[in-house]
Amino acid sequence: MNVISVTTMKVAAGGWDQTVGNHVKAKPILERHGAQNVRLLVPLAGGAESGTVHLVFEAADMASIGKVTDAIYSDPDMQTLMRSGADITTWTTSLLGEVPIS
Repeated sequence: MNVISVTTMKVAAGGWDQTVGNHVKAKPILERHGAQNVRLLVPLAGGAESGTVHLVFEAADMASIGKVTDAIYSDPDMQTLMRSGADITTWTTSLLGEVPIS
C-alpha cells in the first residue's frame, strides 16, 4: 500500500516566490532519495486558508517512506532549503495511508 507524505505549509505574506523556488529545488532532491509523484498543490476552493500549499510525495510502504524521510533530513542541500524557508513558512507533515472500502 502506498504511503503519502503531505507537508502543509502556511506561507507568510510576500513569501510565495521564494516558497515556489525552494520547491523547484527540493523536487529533484526528494526524487533522488526515492520520493515518487512529488508535487506542490494549492487549494482552489474551500477548506484551507489562503496562502496554504501542500508538498505531496509517495513511497511504496512505511519502510520506504521512512528511508526517504531519513535521507532527505540528512541531506545538506535539503537542510539548507528548509532553513531558507523557515522565516516565511510554518509547516506540519502527515503520513497518509489508504483505507480499503470496497
